[in-house]
Amino acid sequence: MIPKGTVKRLMKENTNMNISTESVEKLVEILQEYIVTTTILAEENAKKDKRKTIKARDIEYCDEERLRVKIVEIADRTEKVNILTREFLKVLASELKRI
Repeated sequence: MIPKGTVKRLMKENTNMNISTESVEKLVEILQEYIVTTTILAEENAKKDKRKTIKARDIEYCDEERLRVKIVEIADRTEKVNILTREFLKVLASELKRI
């Protein structure tokens, strides 16, 4: 578990506003989810390279993968995105996958 006191201190260092207990709890929840998801993706990256150790590059790749997935979600999620824009976003996402 991520210490709530540490999270609150980090939040306070970046604002002059008061920090509610609920906001600290919510941020801790989000950070824990982020850590779990990132670790799972990083493990997959390490396994692809036939390694038993997660390295920094595996973590870095997770951000690129999340961005690619988010772009595809945006392209597929709404009919408001016209066909040309949707196709552009899918091409962009596929190019990110190659990097």
